[in-house]
Amino acid sequence: MGSYRRGMEAAGPLCCDVDMNDVSAPYLLNSLRELPPEQRARAVHAVLLRVWETPSVLLSEIPPTQAITAVAVVAASLPGAFGRGWRDGRLAATALPYVSGALVGRALCALDVLVGRDPESVPLELHVSDGEAAGELLDDLRNVLIDGLRRID
Repeated sequence: MGSYRRGMEAAGPLCCDVDMNDVSAPYLLNSLRELPPEQRARAVHAVLLRVWETPSVLLSEIPPTQAITAVAVVAASLPGAFGRGWRDGRLAATALPYVSGALVGRALCALDVLVGRDPESVPLELHVSDGEAAGELLDDLRNVLIDGLRRID
């Protein structure tokens, strides 16, 4: 994972567009969709980078819903997401026209922080109505990201 962190010191402002501070995933997707693709990509990248570099932001600055939404936007931008039940019209409309291997890797690292696979993960309490379905969604996002990374590299 160290290779993802190299050179990021000069990345500029890390977080977060004012429009991305609401915790509702539909609101976040609508706000992102209104941005031009370059700004959308920068907003998503900023959230993912911030979560990965400083996982404790999930306890204060960045709601986990926002981080998961950013991960889902990247995953929805990959060919492997087509036909998946979670890639609905709103997520498809928010997908990025181009994703680099670095952005996919960053999304994967942020997802690892969110689900506790990263050694720097923080304990999160995510309240969901169906824990099994949420776990399956997170696993599927991870699979799409890993597959996408293999195809890009």
